[in-house]
Amino acid sequence: MGGNLRRFTRTMLAVLVIYFLALLLGLYIAASAQMSDVTRRLAARQAQESVAAGLALLADTRDAEQLRAAANPAFNPSHVFLILLDEKGDVLAAAEGAALPEGVDLSGLNETEPVELAAGRNVLMLGQKGPFGTALAGVSLAAGERVAFSFRALMRVYSLIALGLTLVMLFLLAWRIMQPVDSLVAAAQRVSEGEPARVPEKLPVELRPLGRAITHMSRQLSATIGDLTRERDTLSQVLEGLDEGVLAVDQAGDLLRENQAAVRLLGGRGSAEYARVLSALRASAASPQPDLHLQLGERTLLAVFRPLTARPGALAVLRDVTEAERLERTRREYVANISHELRTPLSGMRGITEGLHDGLVTEEAERQRYYALLLGEVRRLSRLVNDLLELSNLQSSPAAFAIERVDARETLLELHDRTLPLAREKGVALTLSLPPEDAPLPDALTNEDRLQQVLTILLDNAVKFTPEGGEVTLSLRPEGRNLRFSVRDTGIGMDEYTLSHAFDRFHQADPSRKAKGSGLGLAIAREIMQRLGSRIVARSAPGKGSEFSFLIRAQEEETGA
Repeated sequence: MGGNLRRFTRTMLAVLVIYFLALLLGLYIAASAQMSDVTRRLAARQAQESVAAGLALLADTRDAEQLRAAANPAFNPSHVFLILLDEKGDVLAAAEGAALPEGVDLSGLNETEPVELAAGRNVLMLGQKGPFGTALAGVSLAAGERVAFSFRALMRVYSLIALGLTLVMLFLLAWRIMQPVDSLVAAAQRVSEGEPARVPEKLPVELRPLGRAITHMSRQLSATIGDLTRERDTLSQVLEGLDEGVLAVDQAGDLLRENQAAVRLLGGRGSAEYARVLSALRASAASPQPDLHLQLGERTLLAVFRPLTARPGALAVLRDVTEAERLERTRREYVANISHELRTPLSGMRGITEGLHDGLVTEEAERQRYYALLLGEVRRLSRLVNDLLELSNLQSSPAAFAIERVDARETLLELHDRTLPLAREKGVALTLSLPPEDAPLPDALTNEDRLQQVLTILLDNAVKFTPEGGEVTLSLRPEGRNLRFSVRDTGIGMDEYTLSHAFDRFHQADPSRKAKGSGLGLAIAREIMQRLGSRIVARSAPGKGSEFSFLIRAQEEETGA
């Protein structure tokens, strides 16, 4: 920018110098022409006056001596010569050295006004007829030319002086202009590079508004750059803080943005999945692309492509939808299981009711058996609905999980006494294993109602799946800073597949699904223990029984000073 301005200034100075030289040359030519014209008019007037004087002499006298004396004056600074002719054209008198030029045509003379005669290059001659003769007067133009030459020489000197002074003034003016302009150009250059700039206050009056404008623009630009830098840093932090991956490309396919989540989800920049997503993203910059599902081992990724509106390009958002799809599958299975569990008792109830309604059962004993079957299905359906409501309440409500000090020994004694009649009815021995009475046993930090609920579920399942003559053991023992509760049986046990799904909703060990229960007990027990900050561990083998245990944090004993 500064170089352009300097070139413009030099060009302007050159134009001004050429203009001034042309002006001086024009003035010189005009003045020279005017000087020559003035000299010629002056000579013509002198010659005209001499012609009039000569005609007057011819009218006054015919004496040759007087005429010669008049034609040769004592003082003649203009060097005018006079020639007097009679009526026949003979010379009566002439100035010394003057002679009638050869070939001069006197036929065009008249008595009205003097007429110029062609007498030579450096001589101006006028002639006029009169009643007593003809008067011819001539003036040499050499003296006038010498004066004109001296004038032109003087003009050249003054022109050179004026040209020199003009050049000095122009260069001083250019320096006065360029010095503040250079500072303005330097400031504007710094502003264009994004650097702060301040223009000095000592500027010509006409440039001060421009200087203040550049300074203000520099402040505004610095503030804007600062805001953009903060916005960029904030955007980078936001992108890096996202769990979703983000990739963005421009219309040419060049990568504009990516966060570490995208690189991590795709397994690194050198992975095939990264190249596949980047290729699809570049294609979406030209035309819309459908969403892309990627399978990386056990993880499922979803890539969503969207066009950029601020600038031509495209954006890809990567999400790990593994858990979402797992939950969706669980939801579908949950609905299917509920439908199946509800359909089984409802089908039985429908069949029994239709038989009673159609009068197929006529004997009272058989009718009472049908009523008993119907009542059993209703109770089964009621247990299923209650278990579903219980599981839903446990998942949605944080109430009834307050931690308190619980006497674990008393809780297990109460559970043993309450479950003993059910075990005896099944012909199963129920054993309680506790530390000795004299051994110290700390209290458990848990919720007593929820603890009893979990142990009741475990005891009911143990008694249910233990054949007659078997044994169920409810035990409690200290383990470090915790208390371990366990329920062990000698029942049918579970294979590996059944053990891995033991806590799933509606899963039952009996493939025929005729076992009593809803299949939600262990799922409820696991949900309770998770809310209490613990985990149920199951161990089992086919034909060797099962054991379910969990840890509860114990109350630390207080020590005196």
